[in-house]
Amino acid sequence: MKKSLLSLLLISSFAFSQYSDLTQGLGFAAGMPSGTGFSYRQMNENHGFQITAGGLAYSYDDEYDLSEERIESVYDGWKPNTNEIITERSWESNEKFWGNIGLTYFKPLHRAEKSLFYGFAAISAYYTTEKYVERDYKYFQETDSTYIYKPISEETELRETDLDMFVGIGVGLTYNITNNIRFSLELPFTVSDQGHIWMIVPQGGLHYFFK
Repeated sequence: MKKSLLSLLLISSFAFSQYSDLTQGLGFAAGMPSGTGFSYRQMNENHGFQITAGGLAYSYDDEYDLSEERIESVYDGWKPNTNEIITERSWESNEKFWGNIGLTYFKPLHRAEKSLFYGFAAISAYYTTEKYVERDYKYFQETDSTYIYKPISEETELRETDLDMFVGIGVGLTYNITNNIRFSLELPFTVSDQGHIWMIVPQGGLHYFFK
């Protein structure tokens, strides 16, 4: 009996030691200042860091046809301004790309048997680019009561890009679901490069620690 208990204690001690020594993990994270996508997290005894990156490219069709003309009738006293130039936009055969990268620094504050409480600071960049088509239109009077709305220029293909930066600081908690799988929940105070402030928007992650 004593030998069995001793063996169990040795096995438990060895398993806990292996479990505690795991510092490197791969998984998925989602957050404004830390980035969204696949991530690598390393959590050492006194500090840690995380790199997160993700991207998405896709295309879709807009049913709006910029070559269309339409006839509209005067009603309830409404008459269009024939001097006004109206720019229409279409995303026909549109291509869009979204991507981001984030870097997070961790400072462990308190360790428990299955959890870790920590502070962190993070910075991320989100980039989007989208292709679309523009064309100018005007109203032309056809009769006393009808106007025709038709294009006055050729279609122009344009591309719109946007880059947003976020910086955040906050606290987080990692919970050890199993010896290798760990779930994290974080509450950051976030500021964008446009000066917008998000007080507390939660972010989280799920990682498999392998080494």
